Amino acid sequence: MSRAQPGNRAGNPGRRQRTAEAGDSYALTIKSLKPFLGNPECLTGTAEFRDGKFPITVRLDTSDPANAFLELTHRARDERTGDPRVSDRIRLTWTRPTYGGRRWWFLCPRTGRRVAKLFLPRGGRHFWCRQAYGLGHACQREGRFDRLQRRAATLNLKLGGEGWRSWDQEPEKPKGMRWRTYDRRVEQWRCVVDEANEEYAHRLARLLGRLRDDEDR
Repeated sequence: MSRAQPGNRAGNPGRRQRTAEAGDSYALTIKSLKPFLGNPECLTGTAEFRDGKFPITVRLDTSDPANAFLELTHRARDERTGDPRVSDRIRLTWTRPTYGGRRWWFLCPRTGRRVAKLFLPRGGRHFWCRQAYGLGHACQREGRFDRLQRRAATLNLKLGGEGWRSWDQEPEKPKGMRWRTYDRRVEQWRCVVDEANEEYAHRLARLLGRLRDDEDR
C-alpha cells in the first residue's frame, strides 16, 4: 500500500474535494479504501490525510473476506499522559448490492454499527462513528444538525433506504428506478450528508473544548 489518502477532514459541504481547514475531525471513508478491497490480500503501508499532518500506519487484511479487518496506528489527539500512540483493529463487513459485487463497510469498534465513515475528532483517541461519541442529542439541540439529518433521512427514504435508521448510508438503487434518476438523487443526498458531517465536526470540537475546560476547573 503506497501513500494513499484514506479520507478527508470533515467539511466543505457538497464538494468531493474538501479542504483540510473546513472542519476539525479527520474522516476515514470506506470509499477511499475501495481500490484496495477488490482482491483478497494483506497490505501494509503509511497513509495520510490531505493536510499531510497526520500520518497513519495501516494494515488492511481482506485475505479472508469473512474476517476482514483494518488496523490503524496513529498518534492520539488528546492530552493524556503516557503512550501518545493508539492502535486499533476495525472489522470490515460487506453486503451484496442488487447490481452484483460487494459493498464494504466499517464496523464501528465502539458501537458495532455498520457505517461508511469513521471520525477522529480533536481531543479523541479512536476512529469511531458519529453515534459512538454520543453527540446526537447535543447536536440536535443546536438546530442545524437536526434539520440536515431530517433532510438526509427523507432523501434516503425516497431512494429506498430506511430513512432515519440509515440516513447516512447510501441506499441501493430501487428496482424500476432509472439510473439517471438514481444518480441525481444520490448526489443530492450526498450533499446534505456532507453538510451534516461538517456541522457535526464543528459541534464535536466545541463540545470537547467545553469538556476540557470543565476538567481544568
